[in-house]
Amino acid sequence: MQLKVKFFLVTGFICLAIGLIGAAVSFQSLDFDTGVANLDVEKKIAAANIDTLIIENDISGMTFVPSNSDEISVRLVGAARSENAQNCTIEAVTEGSNTWRVDVCTNRKNHIDFGFDLTEFKSLFSGQRLRLQTEVRLPDKLYKAITASTDTGSINFKEVKAEKLTASTDTGTITVDRYEGKALNLQTDTGSIHLNDGQGNVKLKTDTGSITAKLRELGDTVTAESDTGSVRIQLDSAPTDATFDLTTDTGSATLNVPGVNVQRTSHNNAKGTIGNGSKKVTVRTDTGYVEVKGR
Repeated sequence: MQLKVKFFLVTGFICLAIGLIGAAVSFQSLDFDTGVANLDVEKKIAAANIDTLIIENDISGMTFVPSNSDEISVRLVGAARSENAQNCTIEAVTEGSNTWRVDVCTNRKNHIDFGFDLTEFKSLFSGQRLRLQTEVRLPDKLYKAITASTDTGSINFKEVKAEKLTASTDTGTITVDRYEGKALNLQTDTGSIHLNDGQGNVKLKTDTGSITAKLRELGDTVTAESDTGSVRIQLDSAPTDATFDLTTDTGSATLNVPGVNVQRTSHNNAKGTIGNGSKKVTVRTDTGYVEVKGR
């Protein structure tokens, strides 16, 4: 009986060894570059007459950086599946005399990917990531309006000047290092929002994620809302004329702005007014804490 058990064990180990050797040989014979395409596509336009920029993106994150050039440029770089790369282009048109509309890979809306394929498997072992990124270079001037949207990916602004800035993503974080303008609207379904230096009328909204904002100047209205996530706002200078309304269903509400008379009905709610209260600051979250502080 023991001899039979040993026989089957030895036979099993031999079969396992043969299988591992075969897998190793097959793995070495894989061409890791097959099925992968590198993309580097760019569109440019003279910035002199352009004051409105609209960028729509389906599959990549976007980064906006200042530029010393006299041209606005949109560049898509990275690696993708070959079949996807064939359908991924940048299309740019001028609307009227001052609007530039750019579509990045938007012709892929009808393409559906199912699960995990061999190309992704090979990319993991080769160290080559299947990832695309869009970089937008903006000459230093005040734009009338900038609108950026993507289905999948984060949106990052290093420094931007626009009377109106709108950014939205379905899945990804939105970060603005510095905003100079009158109206700022940032929205993501799944992801956090970070405004490191802002001003003007501000609207920040996320379904799932935290919000942090640092404002050097208050506009007429500031709203920050999250369904699931904490919200924290810091005011660089204490306002002289504002109304504050902070509410959370689950968590604490903290209002600490010099000169503001705070009224509380519970630890989930904080309200306050300074001056005649014409400027409105509203902060909401269902799950998480809310906080507004001033210096």
